[in-house]
Amino acid sequence: MNMLKNYAKLMLLSGLILSFASCKKDAETPLNTVEIGLPANYSIVYGDDQEITLPSNILNASDVQVSFDFSEVPNPQIGASSSLHDKLGKAILFDKSNGKIKLISSLLYPNDAVSSMNGTKLPSTYKIEVSASSKSAGFQGTQTLEFKIVPAKLNIKGLDNQTAIPFAYVLYGDVANFELEAPANMMEGTSWDIDNRTAVGTDVSMLNNQLRFPATAGDPAKKTEKAYDVVPALKKDGFTVASRSFRVFFIPQIKFFYGTYYSDLDLTLLFNNIHIALSNGYVSSIPTLYPEKYKSTFSLTTIEKDGKLFSAPTGVFSINEKTGSITVTKNTSLTAGAYKFTVKAVTTTGLEFSTTLTLNMSEG
Repeated sequence: MNMLKNYAKLMLLSGLILSFASCKKDAETPLNTVEIGLPANYSIVYGDDQEITLPSNILNASDVQVSFDFSEVPNPQIGASSSLHDKLGKAILFDKSNGKIKLISSLLYPNDAVSSMNGTKLPSTYKIEVSASSKSAGFQGTQTLEFKIVPAKLNIKGLDNQTAIPFAYVLYGDVANFELEAPANMMEGTSWDIDNRTAVGTDVSMLNNQLRFPATAGDPAKKTEKAYDVVPALKKDGFTVASRSFRVFFIPQIKFFYGTYYSDLDLTLLFNNIHIALSNGYVSSIPTLYPEKYKSTFSLTTIEKDGKLFSAPTGVFSINEKTGSITVTKNTSLTAGAYKFTVKAVTTTGLEFSTTLTLNMSEG
């Protein structure tokens, strides 16, 4: 009897051992290694978000798990309470509902940036190890995802921001304030600054998002042109996240009139009210535009006769677009009176100026 009991116990123990061994074997079943298949490199403009869809062989697993490892990225302290790895942990997410990895660039910083607060330099790229696994589908895989964030470009309100370096011409004596613009999604936690403040000195300052030049900027005598190359910037934790190279030219006040200007004496002689014979042809002198280097094109904007708008017969009046000289052709259609021509000059800087020339026509 005892032998039967001992035999039964032995068989039960053997069954338990086999069952345990079987469970252990199942638990240790190795997962198949699969390719995650993500593009290896990305370039993202600060402020933009990047969504990366995982391939279908990964997403088809209902229990897929995706994790990120930042050990290949240096981990400097950012501010008083967080590190770069803390920032990466918030900026890189896996949304299981749509199967996408999301990179939120505005929660990070452009690569290679150096903090003006403490001199910390960020790595040239962010290298992240992405791991995906599924027990039900029996797979696992890892891949290094490398991406680079580049600074965004600021806009200068009212200027052509499609050019590589926006520029503006300012006449000495005119107000020289320029408003900077940036998308709202990159403004949180940022401040305005000038990246090349040392180079431009005290001639340029920032007030909120406005770049300002004082009345003393440029040539103290206000006689010669002077250019400023400024790099306004938007900064977060001392790192430049957006900037724009910007050039401002201060130029002398433009003199535009029909007459003569003696620059050495600062003397102006006006010849803008001329008497000529009616019906005869006439070619006026060219107007003065000083400094002459800014001379570009001229056009007639209006003609008045005796103080009222006048519609001239075709071909009677014309202007030389390159010189500004006005021509009256010999004709019999005009009657005596004072003909006032308003002439517009567009300078090489894009500024516009107007002056007048009156031709008093009478019987000879």
